[in-house]
Amino acid sequence: MPAASTWFRREAKHKAQADAESTRGSTRVSLTHIKFSTFQIKIHHSPHSSLQIYFSLFGFLIKRENKSFWCRWLIFSLPLQAFPQIQTNNAMTMSNGDSKTSTPFRIFVGYDPREDLAYKVCHHSITKRSSIPVEITPIVQSDLRERGLYWRERNNLESTEFSFTRFLTPHLSDYQGWAMFVDCDFLYIADIKELVDLIDDKYAIMCVQHDYTPKETTKMDGAVQTVYPRKNWSSMVLYNCGHPKNKTLTPEAVNTQSGAFLHRFQWLEDEEIGSVPFVWNFLEGHNRVVENDPATQPKAVHFTRGGPWFDAWKNCDFADLWLGEMEEYSKENNKDAN
Repeated sequence: MPAASTWFRREAKHKAQADAESTRGSTRVSLTHIKFSTFQIKIHHSPHSSLQIYFSLFGFLIKRENKSFWCRWLIFSLPLQAFPQIQTNNAMTMSNGDSKTSTPFRIFVGYDPREDLAYKVCHHSITKRSSIPVEITPIVQSDLRERGLYWRERNNLESTEFSFTRFLTPHLSDYQGWAMFVDCDFLYIADIKELVDLIDDKYAIMCVQHDYTPKETTKMDGAVQTVYPRKNWSSMVLYNCGHPKNKTLTPEAVNTQSGAFLHRFQWLEDEEIGSVPFVWNFLEGHNRVVENDPATQPKAVHFTRGGPWFDAWKNCDFADLWLGEMEEYSKENNKDAN
């Protein structure tokens, strides 16, 4: 059963004096006040959508001799669809990430010890700009191994420790609500709420659907650059963790299924994959900003080839933005330490 999560009450009092009186023997009954109240109840029935119901109560005050008491009747109970003038925002009515609730939106960030600083700067860039509460958790392979959730042997084509652990996101979310996975080599320069606003419950996942074929044969600190269909789709994914299809992503599946099955989202039909504007996974060195076109301005820069924390990529595009964020993080961190 869905649980009521938010109550909004709007009450209007209408007082009316009435002379309507009836006399029966020595008993005198007088209707003196009328009160009309409307209550709106919002009941969550899925992580990002809600059913809203109106209840209307009609009350009147009866005076009988020297005693007064209120009588209230429930007049009607109707679904929100009966009130077409009232609009809902299904994308933002949710149990874990709505600016209207206190439950944080869950974000899992891939962690690799070689990119510890990248993770910290990514974390800082999200929290600094977010207008909604967020809960950021690093996906650390060693921790998952200790917990018995990950036992897959690493091969030489895995450029990071989270190449496959990323797909545990629905499991780590108890297969409930929406959550995001993102690589640690992202720099957010916009409010994450704007991305959350795009969420649509009809999809199992949502991501930027790149058409990307890298030119380089190596990346980062010399890791092999691989080419495959839907490359970089899995680097930033909004997971509808409660979607039945995502229950396929058990620890057993994540540890045994092929890279093609996981990174190409082969457990899903194409129509179950929603699209997100490319500016939320703006590939440094691939995507381009068009002058005087705000739709091409990045909201999250992805240093997929390698970022300024690697010597070979200190002069890449947007390096100045990342270095500025890093300096700000370092100052705040040092201040907190003191």
